Amino acid sequence: MATAPTYCTHRQLKDVFPQVDSFDNKRPIYGWEAEATLADFGGVSNVNVYYAYNTGLVTQLFKDGQLMTNLTSNVTTKKTEIGVEVNDGASAVGVDNTTGFEQHDLMKINNEWMKVSAVTDGTTLAVSSARNLFGTQQLTHAVDSGVYLAVDESTIDSVHQNWFFYDADLDLLVASFDGDVNPNDLNMEAGEDFSTLITRITLNASRYLDAKLDPNLPREQLKDKEGNYDYIIVRTTALIAATFLIRSHDPTSEVANSLMEDAQGNIDSLNSGSAALSWQTTGDSSKGIIRDVSYTSGKIRPVDTRGRYYGEWDLIKVIITNAGVLGTASYSVFVKDADSLKATEVVSNRKITGDYQSLSGHLEIRFAGANDSTQAALNDEWEVEVAGWMEEVDNSAVNSVKMTRR
Repeated sequence: MATAPTYCTHRQLKDVFPQVDSFDNKRPIYGWEAEATLADFGGVSNVNVYYAYNTGLVTQLFKDGQLMTNLTSNVTTKKTEIGVEVNDGASAVGVDNTTGFEQHDLMKINNEWMKVSAVTDGTTLAVSSARNLFGTQQLTHAVDSGVYLAVDESTIDSVHQNWFFYDADLDLLVASFDGDVNPNDLNMEAGEDFSTLITRITLNASRYLDAKLDPNLPREQLKDKEGNYDYIIVRTTALIAATFLIRSHDPTSEVANSLMEDAQGNIDSLNSGSAALSWQTTGDSSKGIIRDVSYTSGKIRPVDTRGRYYGEWDLIKVIITNAGVLGTASYSVFVKDADSLKATEVVSNRKITGDYQSLSGHLEIRFAGANDSTQAALNDEWEVEVAGWMEEVDNSAVNSVKMTRR
């Protein structure tokens, strides 16, 4: 399925706003406390569990820049239900089914966290001395209360020191660390991977730009023949993305305001027609746009066209067929046919005089060099993109329509 395009890359964003890396949205997490009951958690020596409250939503957690494994999805997926009411002093929990539970697993029932000390049978989980973890209150739990298996100890053997989960109900963040390390001494940050952030911000900026451009322009921007978006589209998207990043840190930033003013100026130019995109058939399109295909520096080249093109859009080929100075060198011209571009020769080995000479469709071309002794190089080639003069349109606020009487 096709997806909406993003108009600038991370590299292009950095070209427009080199300080972009300073606006990483990660935020520090403080106030970690050790859960003494979980010292040497899971029977693995020297692995401890810490927790912190009031952290706000945490979807990714970084330990000194290292991304930790997120187990949060387990906290929101019910594993089973309470089968027999559990009072606040009980050392065992009766459940409908213990399948999937093992010793050392961490589970949540209502707003109480506890550790499974043993799986007694198919419907009973022992939780002696392992209730009310992370400072939660030891509660009575009614029949059919959901049981959530947050940490399946058997599945995290390879990440004992690098997992975390976030309990949105309690605004609680829990993470596992090497026992010799205190997270209060580490650079603990919540946020998201920077490249993921940039991908989302540039996509949002692209959609914002689409919404701000005049309906006369495409709903989604077009690429040129080289597969690139027009630079004004790339730059404007980058300016908007940089504004979004800065304002996520400082909503009143003067730098952000300045960048958005620059972006808005580009948007206004596009909407008013004072800036043109590569696909637009503008007022000079019938005069021809000359582009180098292969050119030898310092040699004779096309420098101007005259007249207006009578015909449909074409990409005309101009090639040097004989080398030499003006009056000796010659050129040929090829236009499209029914099947392909640059296929039909319409000017053959015409001597280059330095004056305006035939191109195609009532359009003329002029060659020149640095001086009279400059030579043309064999097989130097150019293309001239043209549109019929009756096809000229623009994107200005006031448009006109050409009419003729027959």
